[in-house]
Amino acid sequence: MLFLLKVLVTPLLVAAVSVAARWWGPTIGGILMGLPWMTGPVLFVLVQDRGIDFGVAASVGIELGVLCISAFILAYGFISTVSSWPLSLAGAVAAFAASAWLLQKLTHWPVHTAGLLLAAGLGLLSLAIVYLLLPRPRTPLSLQALPWWDIPMRMVATGVLVTILMLLADAMGPQLSGIVSTYPVILTVIGCFTHHRWGREAVWRVLRGLAASLVAFVAFFLVVGLMLPAAGLVGSYVLASLAALATTSGLLISSRMRAPGQD
Repeated sequence: MLFLLKVLVTPLLVAAVSVAARWWGPTIGGILMGLPWMTGPVLFVLVQDRGIDFGVAASVGIELGVLCISAFILAYGFISTVSSWPLSLAGAVAAFAASAWLLQKLTHWPVHTAGLLLAAGLGLLSLAIVYLLLPRPRTPLSLQALPWWDIPMRMVATGVLVTILMLLADAMGPQLSGIVSTYPVILTVIGCFTHHRWGREAVWRVLRGLAASLVAFVAFFLVVGLMLPAAGLVGSYVLASLAALATTSGLLISSRMRAPGQD
């Protein structure tokens, strides 16, 4: 079920975010990309099957995973200042894998409230550092029209990448499968296509928007992890969704109020 959910839904999410980026700019696309579109529903299904304690522990792991995504974003941003998308992607994948491998060694990380708060705090700190260090666009935003085949190709690429990652995860041990399962598929596809089609400054806008938006991602799983024991699965998800939507709404309003080229 989870395999079908990821393979069928993730390409649709890529298409939706790509259209949003075309209409409202890559910064908005990055902001929308940071919502827990896939991780949230997947965890919901897993908690139904494995219980509340699993959901709390998974929330801690997801918060730690934000550190790996931060490493991916920062590496891609830095390398893209001097190279095209293939080398930028290779460096970002290496940074993600290295940070994820290191985190997998934290086998005794606490999964209670203190551990969840610490993991969320580290995730927020990493996002703040990434946002401050990422290259800033220097020229006004200028987007060219996309060919008709661009979004279908993004969807195909997403489906192929998700399938490969899921098959690899099934063939690996628990530590390496954990690394594979948290890989940022949507960011990979949209980031590379944006970089190739519109240039490095466009992908910088995507990366900066995503780094800001992942604050909502952190808030979502922090609320889920804290509220699961008291409010249950449905109640915790309602509260977490409200927190994430409020954060994202603030980011969208802030982005629309900025002058073009300042994001």
